[in-house]
Amino acid sequence: MIEAIDPFPWFLNKEVEIKVSGRAATMHIRSSEWSDIWRPMLGRIHDFMQQSPQRMVIGIAGPPAAGKTYFAAQLEWLASKGFLPGARARAVPMDGFHLPQEILASRRIKFEDGSCISMSECKGIPATFDVRSLREHLLLAHDNTAELDWPDYDRTTHRVVPRAIRIKKSDNVVIVEGNYLFLDVPPYDRMPEFFDLRIYVDCPAPVIISGLVHRHMTGGKTLEQAKDWVRRVDLPNARLIEYTRCAAHLWVKRDQERVIADLVWQTPQSPSDSAAGILATASAQANSSATPA
Repeated sequence: MIEAIDPFPWFLNKEVEIKVSGRAATMHIRSSEWSDIWRPMLGRIHDFMQQSPQRMVIGIAGPPAAGKTYFAAQLEWLASKGFLPGARARAVPMDGFHLPQEILASRRIKFEDGSCISMSECKGIPATFDVRSLREHLLLAHDNTAELDWPDYDRTTHRVVPRAIRIKKSDNVVIVEGNYLFLDVPPYDRMPEFFDLRIYVDCPAPVIISGLVHRHMTGGKTLEQAKDWVRRVDLPNARLIEYTRCAAHLWVKRDQERVIADLVWQTPQSPSDSAAGILATASAQANSSATPA
């Protein structure tokens, strides 16, 4: 309930340093944003916490570069400073379950049009993740009597970092962020059920595209290579992910400045028939037999 959340925290209208994927970043929350967005949202999250008999697991999904990782880091920081009463939170990424680069380079995937490419050339699509290991970790994450090591992902080397993040016994909230957490088709079938609270983070398309190009160039691609990757891989992924928004309890909408402008609480639903068809196609692709390169 909102009464449990501090109405006037000390950090409002200030630049505060937080950690995002292990790197320093700044957070700035205005007074109006806190009163209109953050305080009501944290109040509802606090209510969800009271309903969870074990460790609470929050899922944050949304298109690439919509700000999922940053949002998860904000929640983790707020909990660590006592602004989500009773919460001791740990934020972890789905990206830690990318299949190793060597495996992706050794496999090819076939598309509907008959074309085949190396899986390393479309890294980030649903088929390039170790979904079984992700499921095992999500199941263990609910057990508040266990400590758990979680893999991270290094965007500089483009490799998984095993056992990089420790979820401690004292952590009673785990925040998982990733593109496909709300997919509900094989091999991701029933994936949304792992999460006590599902949050979908969204952002205007031009902001997402510019963020993706910048991300890929920071990771070593040229401008043309970055644009090509966004066109071939990221945007089709974003369109697929958009169809999973209906599975969320909360839709977080960012504006052109990446500030949270609106919250939409909703009853989670299954995708429409048209969306189900698109998701089924993604399922067939993810389950297609990979052939040696």
